[in-house]
Amino acid sequence: MGELDFQNAVKEISTAAAYLKQSGAPHVGVVGFCMGGALALGSLAASPDIDAGAPFYGLNRGLFDVKTLMKPVQGHFGAEDTMEGFSDPLTGRKLAQDLTRAGNEHAEAYVYEDVGHAFMNDSPAPWTSFEARQKEMGFPPYRADRAEMAWTRLLSFFDLWLKSYEHVEL
Repeated sequence: MGELDFQNAVKEISTAAAYLKQSGAPHVGVVGFCMGGALALGSLAASPDIDAGAPFYGLNRGLFDVKTLMKPVQGHFGAEDTMEGFSDPLTGRKLAQDLTRAGNEHAEAYVYEDVGHAFMNDSPAPWTSFEARQKEMGFPPYRADRAEMAWTRLLSFFDLWLKSYEHVEL
């Protein structure tokens, strides 16, 4: 993650979104997990072609300005995530709070109890078990019920903002 050129990655995602729009996609959304969550939010802010975004446990406030990000945002965070300032629950709640205070009427963040970072990952790889992953990384084991709840919320969010609404400038 330390080697990634975040600004260039945001440009590449924005270019992909522009291609989708030019190819006839009426709406484009972006979702990402961990570093991808940070890139999803940065791309949402940077690209006029991305209509809604959903970061899962990952933020990089250097990639967006809460005062100007007025597009729909739905964040997902684990209550047991300990990566302060990047993906912990306080960071997720603060994201939604700051966006709302800045005037974004379509910002929300969910915090899921009894899960931590990478809670959507149903595989412990590269570890041999969730117990081994927890011992080394501190991430609680996968909870299918929490992941299912998050997938349901994400798909409903994208259904609302990408499928069923007429695009309006926010």
